[in-house]
Amino acid sequence: MLGYLRRRYKQHLDEVHSTIKLIDVEERYDIYFSRFYGLYFAKIARWFRLTPTHVSLISLVIGIAGGVLFYFQDQFYLVLIGSLLVIWAGVLDSADGQLARMTGQSSELGRQIDGLIDNLVFISCYIGGTLYFIPEYGYWILILMVASGVAHSYKAGLYEFYKSEYIYLVGKSKAGYIPLTKDEIKPTGDKWHHKVMHYINLDYTGKQISSTTRTPEERKKMRELAVNNPKEFDPLYGKLNFKMLFWWAWLGGSNTHRNTSILFVLMGRFDLFLALSLIWTVGYWPLNLKQRKYDKELLRKLSSN
Repeated sequence: MLGYLRRRYKQHLDEVHSTIKLIDVEERYDIYFSRFYGLYFAKIARWFRLTPTHVSLISLVIGIAGGVLFYFQDQFYLVLIGSLLVIWAGVLDSADGQLARMTGQSSELGRQIDGLIDNLVFISCYIGGTLYFIPEYGYWILILMVASGVAHSYKAGLYEFYKSEYIYLVGKSKAGYIPLTKDEIKPTGDKWHHKVMHYINLDYTGKQISSTTRTPEERKKMRELAVNNPKEFDPLYGKLNFKMLFWWAWLGGSNTHRNTSILFVLMGRFDLFLALSLIWTVGYWPLNLKQRKYDKELLRKLSSN
């Protein structure tokens, strides 16, 4: 029996790996939890003939319901249920991408919708968790909420930027492509929802490009090196950026924010999470300086060869 369970576990884990674009950039939490259980939901969704967008919308409803329950911080069981719903939404957030790759339904619009839904779930958590404290702090706490939320957005954008760059440059996958400038961003269609997503994507990608210390010229040079000299570029880029991705994930990853917010809301102190989230944004500056140093080192070493 134990041997059978081990074989099934290994088989499922191998399937999880097959749905991942590039294992190097995946957080261990995602591999062994979000994507591990997300694959089960992806298979269920495929059996019911659901599309990745359907799964994303289910994730949105569940996540927002969880965020609403963050308001009831004086009732532990309600915030516990809310926390479990938010975690479930995170698992489904992995499942929609896995389903897309399993069924060949991956698209740029789908990726944008996935990112938007993730943001909407976090917004519901921020609002739900903050409104509880208005009687104690007054409406001034809304300023802290907005500041913390904006900081969260920038941190998450930077993490996704460097993660995508790694996937595109080392993984040679178009899924990681980020335009060099905002001018390259075009709508994915002519319908109203395409236009809405275009403007959202324009704003989000613009923040990513403006927040990074990696210039368009340097990114273009890296792309040339990745194509023309992959034997030297790939291992050196990986060596310099693998650990950096770990720290970018700790600074701005969804798992960091989701799990930390859940920890504080279960203690009935979402106000402290808002303050902490704002404080740990300070890590942006040393990380950006370190990233800048590594980028210069990469280009210097490969340009001299």
